[in-house]
Amino acid sequence: MNQKSNGFNSLMKSCNVVYPILIYFLVMSLAMNIIAAITVKMGGDIDKQYMMLQTIVAIITFPFIYRFYRKDKQYPTVFHMHLEEVLQKKDKKQRIVNGVLMFLCGATAGIMMNNVMAFTTLEEKSIAYQEVTASFFAGGILFEILGPCLIIPLLEELLYRSVVYGRLSDLLVLKVDAESKEEAARQKKYRWYAILFTSLIFGVMHMNIVQFIYATILGIMLSWFVEKSGHLYGAVVAHIGANLMSVLRMETGLFRWMETGKSIFIIATVIFGIVTIGLVVLIWKNNTKEV
Repeated sequence: MNQKSNGFNSLMKSCNVVYPILIYFLVMSLAMNIIAAITVKMGGDIDKQYMMLQTIVAIITFPFIYRFYRKDKQYPTVFHMHLEEVLQKKDKKQRIVNGVLMFLCGATAGIMMNNVMAFTTLEEKSIAYQEVTASFFAGGILFEILGPCLIIPLLEELLYRSVVYGRLSDLLVLKVDAESKEEAARQKKYRWYAILFTSLIFGVMHMNIVQFIYATILGIMLSWFVEKSGHLYGAVVAHIGANLMSVLRMETGLFRWMETGKSIFIIATVIFGIVTIGLVVLIWKNNTKEV
């Protein structure tokens, strides 16, 4: 009887991981179809106003995902108790430094990974990626900042790095405190499993090979930031940093110097890679020192 009960509980917890993702896409799709139909009826151009529509859809979807987040916080799970324990060990200075370093790390990692992807032929071969990129930069810089650089990062981090990652962690890690070194090692291993699974889901949901690679790698880093900061803010500011660099790169001449020659492009990519590694080290050191 106990085995059947445990099996049923595990199944329900697994469904709790997937369910918010299904709600997210259902609400997003339904809202986009309705708003797109209204836009067309009013004589608007969906392609030229896509990011404005996407921003509105994200705002509509936000309360649904926030409800899952509030529910998990209201009835503290092992994951949220673990994060609270980590956060309480940090003083105000550490938290501020974390925010700054994680934002910069997200920005430099985003530039570096975009450069690396540009070296491959994947961007040229992936029609889905080209369509997404065209949509991403359609609607004017105001909505590119408001949507991809503010609202959408917050929405996606609530879903993937809090609800999905948190529930997946609860499925794998059953206790807040480790009673032995073996238990601590086991918990650490299963938290990394949760990070990898969450990041793969995050990558797959972007629906094309280029963004799958980019989002999976970025997702691992963002989940690690949540673990190190003890809060969602680390992942949110890093995600904002990565998306902001993409918008500035496309809409301004800020990074045009990198494209003046192949050698300069390679050197710039290496430099941004080294800076990213350096920032990761600084983040690690900032979160290992005693308060």
